[in-house]
Amino acid sequence: MKKILFSIVTTVIFATLTNCSSARPEPAARPVSLVSKSGLVSDPVFGGQIYIKTAGDPAKPAVVLVHGLGNEASTSWQATIDLVKKDFFVFTLDLPGFGRSSKMNALYSPKNYARVIHELTKKYVKKSFHLVGHSMGGAIALQYAATYPEDVSTLTLVDAAGILHRLAYSKYLAPLGIETVLNQPGIFSDNQVSDLAGIIMNTLESRMPVDWNMLIESALFRSKVLRENPTSIAGLALVLNDYSKIPEIIKAPTLIIWGDKDKIAPVRTGYVLDALIPKSSLKLIAGGGHMVFVNKPKAFHHLLLQQLKSDGSESFWQDAKKPAGKFQKSVLCKNKDNQIITGNIGQLTIDNCQDVIVRNANINKVMIGNSRVALKNVSIKSQGVALTVHQSSVEITAGSIEGDTAIAAYDSRLDIAGTRLTGRDAVIKAPVESTAIFSLGRINSPLYQGNVIHGRKIISPGHSI
Repeated sequence: MKKILFSIVTTVIFATLTNCSSARPEPAARPVSLVSKSGLVSDPVFGGQIYIKTAGDPAKPAVVLVHGLGNEASTSWQATIDLVKKDFFVFTLDLPGFGRSSKMNALYSPKNYARVIHELTKKYVKKSFHLVGHSMGGAIALQYAATYPEDVSTLTLVDAAGILHRLAYSKYLAPLGIETVLNQPGIFSDNQVSDLAGIIMNTLESRMPVDWNMLIESALFRSKVLRENPTSIAGLALVLNDYSKIPEIIKAPTLIIWGDKDKIAPVRTGYVLDALIPKSSLKLIAGGGHMVFVNKPKAFHHLLLQQLKSDGSESFWQDAKKPAGKFQKSVLCKNKDNQIITGNIGQLTIDNCQDVIVRNANINKVMIGNSRVALKNVSIKSQGVALTVHQSSVEITAGSIEGDTAIAAYDSRLDIAGTRLTGRDAVIKAPVESTAIFSLGRINSPLYQGNVIHGRKIISPGHSI
């Protein structure tokens, strides 16, 4: 199946790049003045028209709402607008390619969307504002706050999509429209396409490195492969955007809201952002899905209003994350599944255990063998090797690992996101070849130049990090 998939995708891409036909011309923008509190205005970046809407008193503090993927666009915020407009001046828009705004074969990337919002808010808001973004809109808001920090009073990220490296995010790509790259008529059913949407990235990047950024900048690629579909273009551009150096430069007080049952944007992204953004607070809403402001409106709006009306004081933004419980000299998980481990531990050994979660823990030494384990907000600090992994799959989120060698991996797969790794000799050694996928990693090693690591790394006996 993988060989067939690889052949299909590479054939499509090759045909796209070698086809000399020109892309369909984009429609010219037709300037339209703003009518009353909503209407179509000229798009300052892509051309065409953008639907914008304002509500509330312009003299009051401003709130800008940015929606995610989907043609409901800004209408998804209606309940929020109705609530917030009493005390704030609200500005929202249908992003180009969605809702009532023009749709064309254009590069709908987070950076370009940030430019659109910047130009429009300069004209229609004319002051700094509270920025709120959901899903793709959360990723756009994060990009905006990094690019135009002086505009943003506070930042609220709601179930933000993307952010992690695309290989770590691959199983979530189908809802973002990436399956259209694979969906060749008569080859795959809809269910197969959804299941395989993430494989395209892993297959191509491991066997034939592809410059996806170059491809998506091509109007021909967007036309022939993505079929000029704004959802597909924006979804692919989203997962290609590199956020690895952005979180630490965010100056605005940042509230991160996540539905703990979100099946589209992984909750671990919220933990990563909270670990890296200097002044941030992560709030999980129990039972909330991806559209948490729709299915849990009371809880969501309580948090949002608290953010909008806060003074940015330090006490509001710092959550206690100290491990609970007495010190345990050693903890052993052997032949047990679905275990949860926490606290202050001397040595933790996990042997032949599946779907184990270790969270909110301080540990001196960890050994994992023949297991599938998730480490969340875990600090491991040791002399010698801090974490040893044998023939296991380990997901590490928002933690820190420090040792002479931080990690020793033997025929294992590591998925490391928002984690600080310090190795006095090396960060990762692999006596038996292993794979690591890094998302927004922070690294301190004599064998690695720089302190940010983002992407796939193959570690082997002769190639440590």
